[in-house]
Formats: sequence, C-alpha cells, structure tokens
Amino acid sequence: AGKTEASKIVMKYLAAISCKQGSQDQKEAALAVGTKINITSPPLEAFGNAKTVRNDNSSRFGKWMKVQFDDLGFLVGAHITKYLLEKSRIVTAQQGERIYHSFYILCRANERSTW
Repeated sequence: AGKTEASKIVMKYLAAISCKQGSQDQKEAALAVGTKINITSPPLEAFGNAKTVRNDNSSRFGKWMKVQFDDLGFLVGAHITKYLLEKSRIVTAQQGERIYHSFYILCRANERSTW
C-alpha cells in the first residue's frame, strides 16, 4: 500500500520544513537526521516483513514513530516502536509462504561474502 514510501516522503518533508529558517549547518543537521531515520526502515523490515502468497515482501508489522524537534523546531530525532502483527509467523508459515526475512538472513550469515 506504500506506507513505507509515504513515511520516507513525510520524513524528508519534516526535515526540510523544520530547517527553513536556520543556518546552513542547522539545515544540514536536520536533513541528516531525516536521512538517518529513513535508513532504519530496511533493518526493521527484515524483522517484520515476510513472503506471502500475494506479496514477496509483505509487511507483517506496524510502526509508530514519534518525531522529535528541539525548542527551535529543528528535527533532532525520532523514537520508533514496532508492533509485530503476526507473532505466529515467527515459527510457522502456510504453504507457499515464508516466515520473517530475518530468519533467512541469520541462516545465511556464514555465506555473507557471497552476497
């Protein structure tokens, strides 16, 4: 449904709008924070996405993000809380589906030089 992409766009917007009036250093710092927040998505998705019959990368988790601003309104960070929606998927999967991607990443950890 595009939730992750929409979240990235909103984060870029908040980073840009929060530093409209600041110095160049403040603008760069706020944009860097927005970028750091956005790059947290792939690791989180590995622990919350799974292959389903309809989608190879289906989100099986919810994410609540509290965006943090300083007293001047600059983006300074975020606190992300993740909620697994399908705990049963940790140990079982239906035919044609897979459990969370992180399981397969861990199983192939000793082959990391090949990928």
